[in-house]
Amino acid sequence: MAQAPANRVRVSLPFELVQEILCRTPVESLIRFKETCKQWNALISSDIKFKQKHLDHHIHTPERFLRIADDHLVQIMDPVTGILTERPVPNEFLDPISISWMVHCDGLMLCICEDSVRGGGYVSLAVWNPFLRRVKWIEPSVHHWVDDYFGIGYDDDASRDNYKILRFGYNLSSSPPGDTIRVFEIYEFMSDSWRGINAAGFNANIGMEVECVSVKGKMYWVANEGADGRYFILCFDFSEEIFKDVCECPDFWMDFSRLECFNGDRLSFLTQGGQGSRDIEVWMTNKLSDEVVSFANYFNVTTGPDLIPQLRFDTRPGYSIGKYRNIMAWCEATVEEEDDNLVSVFTFYDIDETGVVREIETGRREQHDDGGLSLCSYVYVRSLIPVPE
Repeated sequence: MAQAPANRVRVSLPFELVQEILCRTPVESLIRFKETCKQWNALISSDIKFKQKHLDHHIHTPERFLRIADDHLVQIMDPVTGILTERPVPNEFLDPISISWMVHCDGLMLCICEDSVRGGGYVSLAVWNPFLRRVKWIEPSVHHWVDDYFGIGYDDDASRDNYKILRFGYNLSSSPPGDTIRVFEIYEFMSDSWRGINAAGFNANIGMEVECVSVKGKMYWVANEGADGRYFILCFDFSEEIFKDVCECPDFWMDFSRLECFNGDRLSFLTQGGQGSRDIEVWMTNKLSDEVVSFANYFNVTTGPDLIPQLRFDTRPGYSIGKYRNIMAWCEATVEEEDDNLVSVFTFYDIDETGVVREIETGRREQHDDGGLSLCSYVYVRSLIPVPE
């Protein structure tokens, strides 16, 4: 038998093919591959176009679920394996700063944070990439308030290296003192500065922050016109810097609805019946890039209360719609123990049209004195997109 030559011929792949292979590689592996050579390190660490292309290849893979636990831990749930991992909360979010709520865009979390020391309704903004463990505080133009609305996005796919933050709310007026004036402003990562925009004609009422989502660089909210007006999806287009009416909302109970992204390019709308009913309806839009967008019923879960948990939308459960008409949700519920103490139980559910097919309890805590529940979880994708320098 012939022996293999001592010196093997080294085959070098074209670098364009190497990039295509790396784009399809899980993000955890890419971090390790940075040590392979200088060329790979530069591509993975510094090439924003490569990072965006990698993200686009993996945007349809199962998202992760993220929540901040009371014991200053970041908990991350893999919905496929059911494995829960924990790591310390970044020091930037320790007392007196705490995250009130978040909006996700391309692996970046826009964090709206309350400051217990300043008080008085002030909030601070930070951008956080949980995978890269990087945090950047965003300095306000004047002040940010707890009643302000925020969103995150970008102009279009060609300019995704310049992410933007939208803020609309009120500033205190100096003339006359004590009055307020409505403001609309945008922060650009590239310039590290705020600027005002003209939003003349904006008169919609926005729902709670739990009813918003960023999809392909645009922000979407559940909104209505007037006290008894119609409910619709309101969009802010960062390219044109204007608000748009996208489509009508399905009928829903105000306290039992959630808006999310589906498949990276559509909206999903999940509602759970009021007045004691636990029936779930899942609605889906066609592609948001289509000329006409509308919701259609995707599937329902109507198997009775014993087989459907109460998802408690006031606690902001993160949820994701799977490929097989299933719902993955990570949420909080109140349970009374034998000693009459109330505890919060955190549970991850996988639900299909027959009811709960998988249930994983991820933690318990004693409820606060006021009996309040916490904001529970968020859905995000892991990415190499950097926070602003």
